[in-house]
Amino acid sequence: MTKVKLLALLAVVALVLFPAIALAQGGLQPPCAFHGTVQVSGANVADGTVITATIGNDTYTATTSDSTYRVVIAQPELKSYAGLTVTFKIGSDTAGQTGTWQMGGNVALNLTKGTPGVTPPAGGGIGSVVITTLPAGGNATASYNSTTGVLSLGIPAGAKGATGATGTTGAEGPAGKSASSLIGIIAIVIAIIAVAIAGMVMMRKPQKP
Repeated sequence: MTKVKLLALLAVVALVLFPAIALAQGGLQPPCAFHGTVQVSGANVADGTVITATIGNDTYTATTSDSTYRVVIAQPELKSYAGLTVTFKIGSDTAGQTGTWQMGGNVALNLTKGTPGVTPPAGGGIGSVVITTLPAGGNATASYNSTTGVLSLGIPAGAKGATGATGTTGAEGPAGKSASSLIGIIAIVIAIIAVAIAGMVMMRKPQKP
């Protein structure tokens, strides 16, 4: 085999093996895309809202248009994303949904945060609530969720009230049986038992010849 043929054969082998090697290293693996709508408290978000996708220690970003997003996550060389969970943020707040990276996937995932119908105030809302008037006998607690707009109050139970007045006396019950009647019944029962025992003794007494 001449040198020219040998070089041509090696070139063909390299062209065949190079894509396989690159694919094994992750360089040519198709990415996974996530797309869908974005809503906060049931309302569409403004155009240009930043959507951040995090997988492992890597982040990928995109911006919204018409309250929709599309984030493409390409797997780096020498790193595997297969089966890893992807978390999302709408602006600086964490969305309530997560996804799973799939090679070549095109995953529809609508992102939301907050409760529909509850719009947090501009600037993130109230960070905390302080109650200045506390109920007697305990401490009140309060918390405010700036994402959902829900205010939670913990009000302790009040002091125990005074004992109520004594109720009226109930009706008198029926009279019981007299002791004399009961003693008479006991005497009759004892007499019957004595007669029975005496009869049994007489029956067992041996007869004289």
